[in-house]
Amino acid sequence: MKKNISQVKTDLQAILNDVGDEQFARTKALYMKDVEIVDAEGQPIDPEELDISIAMKAPEQLEEEIEPKEYGEEEEEENKAEEAEEDEEEKMKPKKSLDLTVQKAVAAALSSNQIKSKGLDMRIDNDREGLKRWGSLKHINRIQTASGDSELEAYKFGRWAAACMGHRKSMDWCQNRGIQVKAHLETINAQGGFLVPDEFSDVLISLREEYGVARRNCKIEPMTSDTKRIPKRSATLSASFVGEATAGTETTQNFQQVNLVAKKLMVLTTISNELNEDSLINLGDSVAGEIAYAFALKEDECVFLGDGTSTFGGIDGVIQALFNVTSNESVFTASSSETTAGDLLLPSFNKTMAKLPAYADTPNAKWYMHKSVYAAAAERLMYGAGGNAIRDIYDGAGRAQFMGYPVEFVQVMPTSSTLNGNSTAATDNVRCAALFGDLSLASCFGDRRSNTISFSDSALNAFEQDEIVVRGTERFDFNCHAPGTSSEAGPIVCLKAD
Repeated sequence: MKKNISQVKTDLQAILNDVGDEQFARTKALYMKDVEIVDAEGQPIDPEELDISIAMKAPEQLEEEIEPKEYGEEEEEENKAEEAEEDEEEKMKPKKSLDLTVQKAVAAALSSNQIKSKGLDMRIDNDREGLKRWGSLKHINRIQTASGDSELEAYKFGRWAAACMGHRKSMDWCQNRGIQVKAHLETINAQGGFLVPDEFSDVLISLREEYGVARRNCKIEPMTSDTKRIPKRSATLSASFVGEATAGTETTQNFQQVNLVAKKLMVLTTISNELNEDSLINLGDSVAGEIAYAFALKEDECVFLGDGTSTFGGIDGVIQALFNVTSNESVFTASSSETTAGDLLLPSFNKTMAKLPAYADTPNAKWYMHKSVYAAAAERLMYGAGGNAIRDIYDGAGRAQFMGYPVEFVQVMPTSSTLNGNSTAATDNVRCAALFGDLSLASCFGDRRSNTISFSDSALNAFEQDEIVVRGTERFDFNCHAPGTSSEAGPIVCLKAD
């Protein structure tokens, strides 16, 4: 609703008198959200440019308003003219916007720490300042945040993102809470983005681990420079029997280098150009979720399907590394009749498991396969074996397992319809039905630095479409350093359709 400065001052004075100093800021924020301040000509005025001074009235003044003084007859006669003039002035003023009923409702909401109006219920505190969210969180509520409050983490991340886009109130909000925005303008931002603060970077990493199989299961190696070399033992000491007074044979340990070279990964997405404060929670949730999902998807593609081409940043994934070794003991090839997921038989899975070395049969050993392959092969074999009670079918399997080991669904691996044992390419990823073993023993995942995020209102036709383009970057590398040899299987083995 539109109100002039005098009306707003009257309303704010009434609010202050009613709720007191402690609750005034919050109640004022609620009031100002629905008011548009205009000048004498009806033109809107920026609230931040106003200088309205009000003060809490003393208790005796409030009593005077509630219980008017008793005047003597002479004083009443003298003040009749003044009262008449005041009555005329009062008729010209609008009634208070917050009547007694509204004031009581506001006070009740404040006392219960809940505001029920537009959108969903939103708790009031110093960080959220009584703002609301629209719809449910879709991403950040999937993980355990440091504060234990997913809604608050989404709001804070949205505030930071809005500040990076130049939203003045959000910049002030971040500055008051020690969240850095401008500090990176001459460093990371000069390279094309704002370095995500640690508290928000943890949220993005957790989301990537939630979405991506690779980060959950690989050994993560922090990289303090663009290149990292990790020593890997290739040969160990050996013992031998010796006769009396006979010299022993010296043996030595040999080491190889596992090299990680950081590659830059970028993701572009667009969001609606809505920077009003009611949308900040959803803004933070959307930006975090979209970027984390895109990163996790590409990481999984590189880790499992990478073929060394530019599509995968030059990374050889697990399957490629296994197939690169001629006659690799880590690969079991099914019989000639098993060319699709529906053809695979239980002995093929048994023989694949048998190839895994004992040292790799750890609590982290798992099956890795596409969900459709699990349904067409593993579940088909389990149901065919019988022995299920009706309760097992009614409750479902819970977490997917097969032959006593957990199953990780890798949705970038061959599906039941694309698995093709008749492929003529020796290194073709479509021939791998399933992987089995401890991925953390077979590979290293190099994590160079935290994410950077940049915003633009002109790239990708964003200006014409009233959108904001969000660009996220990260740097990582992957190395499957133990694919096995022609004489010895490694810590991850493969079931290949023939």
